[in-house]
Amino acid sequence: MEYKNTQERYNLPSEVKFCKKCTISNQRPRIKFDEYGVCSACNFAEFKRSDIDWESREKELVALLDKHRRSDGSYDVIVPCSGGKDASYIAHELKHKYGMNPLTVTWAPHIYTDIGWKNLHNMIRVGDLANILGTPSGQVHRKLSKLFFEILGDPFQPFIYGVTNYPMQISEKFQIPLVMYGENGEVEYGGDLKNAFPQ
Repeated sequence: MEYKNTQERYNLPSEVKFCKKCTISNQRPRIKFDEYGVCSACNFAEFKRSDIDWESREKELVALLDKHRRSDGSYDVIVPCSGGKDASYIAHELKHKYGMNPLTVTWAPHIYTDIGWKNLHNMIRVGDLANILGTPSGQVHRKLSKLFFEILGDPFQPFIYGVTNYPMQISEKFQIPLVMYGENGEVEYGGDLKNAFPQ
């Protein structure tokens, strides 16, 4: 299927509207607005503030961690991590608050920014966290970036797929079944809510 433009590709509305509570517009792919003109990100933020019993959720977390906790010093949880705030915080809390031994796993972007590279190394060095960095060959990454740019208009997609799938390969290879991702950008910042609510 061939698309005429980005608006058609992502099924974006022709009239631009903004959320009544924040600055996000309906031009973010997959975002939804309710009948009051409030975006799905704001509605989910309100749900987290008012409807979740955080003490109960922490007990569930501890039970899950206890199920996977290892006493022999080996890694017991994988945290996919670019060095950004969300996964770095999760890895830090798992290690220093909950006594787990996390292995952070990173899929390299096509080109690191100076601050991104510094953040990743600060997470490892200052956060006292182990890390595996997967770096695809330049040729493969260039081909994938070009392909995704031509098809989706988004050369960042190879990184998205890499950061999602490479940690699963490491999980399988090292037999570490517990994998804890950082924030779900689709849910937190407005998008598809299919994974927003506990089953």
